[in-house]
Amino acid sequence: METDGWPPGRDDARRLLDEAQGAEAATRNPPLPRRFFVAQAALLTAVCWAQPLPEGPSKAITVVGLIAVVAVGVRWVYARPGYGVVAPDVGASLPYVAAMGAFVGVPAVLAIGLEIPWLWFVAGLAAGATTLDMGRRYRSGRTTRAA
Repeated sequence: METDGWPPGRDDARRLLDEAQGAEAATRNPPLPRRFFVAQAALLTAVCWAQPLPEGPSKAITVVGLIAVVAVGVRWVYARPGYGVVAPDVGASLPYVAAMGAFVGVPAVLAIGLEIPWLWFVAGLAAGATTLDMGRRYRSGRTTRAA
């Protein structure tokens, strides 16, 4: 930003700083749309709920569903439209990954290990609810990570 070679005054410096902060805020972390969280929740729930089905349909739904989860995630998280490629924010995603491991992983492991297929429905509900809750927290600006 040009200052015509003279040191900017207090008002000029404040205006330039405000412009720079506005530009940074607009490009630093564009918010994820609500539909991203809804789509991910629906896909993860469908993958879990497909597990008790016969092997053929179960495998097909699982493969297509997981490819869709990855594609939607890459499209909206890592290669955001109009923004470019961003690096994963491990600190911000760790609480979600831990919650998914506990609330989805435990019922899934028990469903497989103890051969209790209805636990897949619990895992699916937990996957959807956890993803929607993460989206709600993200969209409201409440995170568990220190700023």
